[in-house]
Amino acid sequence: MIKSYKLSLCLVAALSATVFWACKDEPDPRTVADNKSEAVDTSKIKAKVRKVLGETDLQRKNTEKWSKLRFGQVVSEKDRIRTGAESEAVMAINDGSSLWITELSDVVLDAEIFDSLNHQVSVRVNNGAVLFDVQKQPTGRTVNFTTGVATAAIRGTAGFVASVNGQMVTSLKQGLVSVNSIAGNTGEVVQNQTLIVGKNGVIKNLNLKSSGTKALSMELANVNIWGMGPESEEFEKALTDFDNDYEKRREEFAKKVNFRANPLPDTLMLPSVTLQARVNPGIVVTVMGESDTVPESGIYQRTVEWADDSYGPKRFSVTCSEGDIEIECFTWKSNYTPPSKPAGDDASAGEANADSIAAAEAAAAAAAEKAAADKAAAEKAAGKNAAGKKADQADASSANEKKTTKSVNVSLKLVGGKTERKHLDLPASEYKTNLKFSLAGITDADISEIASVTVKRKGEVVQSFNNISGLNYEVPVSIKLNTIAKFDIEIALKSGKKIRTTKTYEVFCLRRNHSAKARNCVQYDKVDGGGCDESHAEEYEAVKDNGTLKED
Repeated sequence: MIKSYKLSLCLVAALSATVFWACKDEPDPRTVADNKSEAVDTSKIKAKVRKVLGETDLQRKNTEKWSKLRFGQVVSEKDRIRTGAESEAVMAINDGSSLWITELSDVVLDAEIFDSLNHQVSVRVNNGAVLFDVQKQPTGRTVNFTTGVATAAIRGTAGFVASVNGQMVTSLKQGLVSVNSIAGNTGEVVQNQTLIVGKNGVIKNLNLKSSGTKALSMELANVNIWGMGPESEEFEKALTDFDNDYEKRREEFAKKVNFRANPLPDTLMLPSVTLQARVNPGIVVTVMGESDTVPESGIYQRTVEWADDSYGPKRFSVTCSEGDIEIECFTWKSNYTPPSKPAGDDASAGEANADSIAAAEAAAAAAAEKAAADKAAAEKAAGKNAAGKKADQADASSANEKKTTKSVNVSLKLVGGKTERKHLDLPASEYKTNLKFSLAGITDADISEIASVTVKRKGEVVQSFNNISGLNYEVPVSIKLNTIAKFDIEIALKSGKKIRTTKTYEVFCLRRNHSAKARNCVQYDKVDGGGCDESHAEEYEAVKDNGTLKED
C-alpha cells in the first residue's frame, strides 16, 4: 500500500510538471523549492541565515514538513526553527539586527503590520533561548519577544530572551527593555539586569553582571534551578553565586584583552561595512552574532551587511570571549544614509522622466499653437504699436525667467565618504588622487538649472565646471604627507540657491616606524613582540597625538 501511494505521487508530479523529485528518501521537496519560493516572497520581515551548527531544522509556514536549515537561506514570518543538542543558528534581519538561536530551542519569526510605516517584528520563543543584537528601530517600530507568559518590547539593545519550564527570562548587556506579563504586571530591564516572569505572572528583577551573556543563558537552562522557582531565596542565591564566580573570571580575562579598532567614517553610503581591529591572537571576536577566532597576525576583519533600504544609525557591538567568558570590548557607530539615484536608475525614475518629456512635448505643442494664433491675429490687426510688442517680450522674458528658476532639490554624494584617511608609504611625500563626487536627487532634465559646480581649497578655486552636462565628476588633487586637507564643493543654481559640502583627506605616516623604507605594515615598539597592523590605526593615533598631523 505504501509503495503504491509513493508511485501515485510520482505520477501526479510528473503529469502536472510542477515539482520533480526522486521517489525515495532524498531532499524534502520543500527544500528543493526554497529558492523559488524565496524569489517571490512578499513577506514584510525576512531573516537571512548566517550560521548553522548541528541539527537545526526549518518548518515553512502553512506546512507540517521539516527540512534542514541551510546557510544563506531566507526565513520569513510564520516560519519555525528548532535546534537540537549542541546546535545553533544565527540569522540577520533586514536592518542588520541579529538573532542567535541557542541549542534545544523552538522559535517562530513573525510580524504584525499596522501600516506601511509601522510594524512590529515578533519572535515567539516556545522553548530555549534567543540571544539578540537589535539595531535602533525607527519610531513606531519594535522587535517583540513573546513567550506563554510575557512580552518584551525592544527598540535597540543586546541580550537574550529565554523560555524555560513555562517561565520567561529577559537579560540585557545594554539598553532598556519593557516587559509586560499576561497577568498585567509590568517591568523594565536595564544594563546588567535580568528579569524573570514566573508562571503566575509575578516579576523578579536581579542585578547580575553576567546579564545578557550566553553563559548565563546556559546556566538558566538548568532544570534544578528552575525547580526552586524564581521567587525562592535559593533561586536568587544560585544565580548570585554563579554571577560572582563569573565576574572574577571575567575581570582576569579583561586584563589581557587588547582591542584596537580601525575607526569607521561617520556616514556609510553602502549597505555594508568592513570592520577591522588589532586583537590578541586566539581570542574569539563576535559581532552581530557572527564569531571569528583572531589569527596569528592579530588582525580581525568582518564584513557586515543589511538591507538596501534600512537607513539610519548603525551600531556594531563587539564581544571578545575565551571559553564561556566574554566581555564587551568595543562598539563601532556610524549612520547609513540614502544613496542618490541618477535619472533612469530605476523604474520610478524612468516613469518620472517619461512624464516630464510628455509634459514638455505638450507644452511645446500648446506654445506653437498659440504662436500661430498670435501671428494670424497680428497680421489682421492694423498698426500694432511697439509698446505692445515690448509688453509681449517682457511677458515672454518673465515666463522664461520663472521657468529657469524653478525649484530643484539637488545634493552631493561623495565617493569614499566625507573623510578619508590614507597611510602614505615612504619614500612618497605627496598623495595624489581624484576627488570623486556626483550630483544626487535630480534628473537629466534638471541639469539646466545648475549654473556651476566649484571645488575650492582654502578659499581658492581648484576647478570649476560651468557648462553642466552630467552628474558625475572627478577633480585631481594632491595632499602632502601628514596633512589634513579640506576641499569645499559648491553647487550654484540659477535660482541663486547654493549647496555646499566638504571632503576631508588625512594623509599620514609616522616616519620612525618605517626606518626610511616603504612597508605594507608597521612595527610598533609599544606592542609586546612587535607585530604588523595593516589598518595603520595605531600609527594614525600616534601621528595625531604628537602633533605631526596638521591642517594645511
